[in-house]
Order: sequence, then C-alpha cells, then structure tokens
Amino acid sequence: MHVHLREPGQTAKGDIAHETAAAKAGGFGTIVAMANTTPPTDTVERWLAMQERFARDAQVQVIQCACMTRERAGQEPVDAAALKAVGVIALSDDGSTPQDTGVMREVAYRAAEAGLLLIDHCEDPTSSRRGEIDFATRDLELARETGARFHLQHLSAAEAVEALRDAQKDGLPVSGEATPHHLAFTAEAVTRWGTNAKMAPPLREERDRQALLTAVADGTLAAIATDHAPHTAEEKALPFDQAPNGIIGLEAAFPVCYQLLVKSGLMTWEAFLDRLTAGPARILGIEVPSIQVELDLNADNLLNTNNFHSKSSNCPWDGYLGWGKVLSLKPF
Repeated sequence: MHVHLREPGQTAKGDIAHETAAAKAGGFGTIVAMANTTPPTDTVERWLAMQERFARDAQVQVIQCACMTRERAGQEPVDAAALKAVGVIALSDDGSTPQDTGVMREVAYRAAEAGLLLIDHCEDPTSSRRGEIDFATRDLELARETGARFHLQHLSAAEAVEALRDAQKDGLPVSGEATPHHLAFTAEAVTRWGTNAKMAPPLREERDRQALLTAVADGTLAAIATDHAPHTAEEKALPFDQAPNGIIGLEAAFPVCYQLLVKSGLMTWEAFLDRLTAGPARILGIEVPSIQVELDLNADNLLNTNNFHSKSSNCPWDGYLGWGKVLSLKPF
C-alpha cells in the first residue's frame, strides 16, 4: 500500500529495479508507489512516463499514485478528472499533506467527483502527536462532508486510531494502515539505532504500539503497509536533526508482522493474510491479483540486511528475530 521507489530523480537512494526486487523477495506481487518523485508525479504526462519505466524495469506490478496538489506543494489541486481518465486510482502528497484545509477540501471534492482514493500523510511539519491527531480528524471530517474516500497512512498515535475507529462506526468511507516498524518498536529504538530508527511519524510510546496492534487485529487498520523509504548511508550518517526520515521494510514486513500478530496469538493466519492482500485491495478498489507465494511458516528468521535486495540498507531490522520466511514468488 505504501512504497517509495525513488525513481526518477533520487536514484542514489533506490530505483524501480532494486526496490521492486525487494518487493518480490518480500512476497509482494503488487505495490503502490508514492508520487514524491523528482519531479513529482502530478500530471498526466509524468504519470504516463512512469508507466513506461515500470514496463521496462519493474519485477512486480506497480500502481503509481499521482499527487494531490501541483508539484506536491500543497497549494493547487491537480486535475483529478484528467488523471482518472488515463488510469490513476489514487492521489497522495505523501511526505506531507496540504496544510490548508481549504485546499484539502477542494482536493477532496475533486477526488470524490472523479472516484479517486485519497491516501494522506496526516502530519504537521514537526511530526507532533497533536498534529497527527488534528490532521487525521480533519480528513475524517472532510470525508463526511465531501463523500471522498480517505486512507490514512502510517498512523502512530492511539488517539488518531480511535478517531478512525469512531468514523468507521459512523459508516464513513475511511481506512488506515500500520507499518511494521510502528508495530514493533517504540521511541526507545532510537537509542540503539539512531537515524536508522528515525521516521515520520516518529516511533511513539508503548500505549501507541499496543493500540496499533489491536487495531490491526480487529480490522480498524485494514492494511499493513511498509512505507519502504530508501536513503543513502551518507544521508543517514548526518546528525539526527539533519538526517532524512524513513526506513526500508519490504523484506522485513512478513517475518516481523507474522511474529508480532500471529505467533503471538493476536490474530489468525487468515486475518493476517487479509491485511497484506485483500484488505489493501478493498481499500484501493481493485481485484486481488493472483500470485503464488511459497512460504516457510515453521522457522524463525534472523534478519540480515546484507541479504536484502533494496539499493539502500537504512533500517533497524538487521539482527531482528522474526518468524516465517518468503521463499519464492511466481510472476504475476
């Protein structure tokens, strides 16, 4: 549901060939690529150019988001109708969100009219708890007002999760996701991993982690999404306040989350599988693509980033003991 491929414009971090190879190794036959490329994927021409790149280099199916706003600047809504006409199914300014509610309201009305999903990064520039709660609440209110479908990305605060749960009880067309790193870690992980545990939103408290685990188990968060975000070693070696946010996660997601959610007894295998497959497909409004994944569910899995396929290795997964292994994925 949530992957950064870094191509075009940021290929020192990652590229379509490497990051889709990581997706395949992680057992994902379809991924959703964010639009914060350089330049941003905000027009029909740029979106179509991405399709050519995928046809040439992608090892799995890629659904490319288009931006919510021109140049992903949060000021002028994109032409949702024109993007829909060429095959776009979702809009996202991921990495940020329009800070102006008036702009976001216009984005929502246009998306609702075109039948596009809005995938939103609910966060203020300081990555504060209050900011996440406020922007999540704003989006939920706009869903009620406009009828637009909103998907809230990488929720990290217990209060935002509870707001989403309440909105779903009211029948609003809203969904959310949790990342493996927010399910596995709290802010204490930064002590060990430094900038390789720096992400947006940040790791929070144990009560937040438990709220996320519960929400994935009960279906409030219908998708597990990696927010796979490659960065170079040089970038992550910068002082903490200067280093970029984000970690890779495609090849860690299955063993980390299987151990946390199924081996722990929080949810059944069938429900867990739904969060990785049918749940995201329902959110996107697509049929579940047919793939065959060979798994070993009877062994622990000590993760080693030296074996990962991503172009970058920025993450806190090296040495993490998960459970279950992806052995192979047959082409889609």
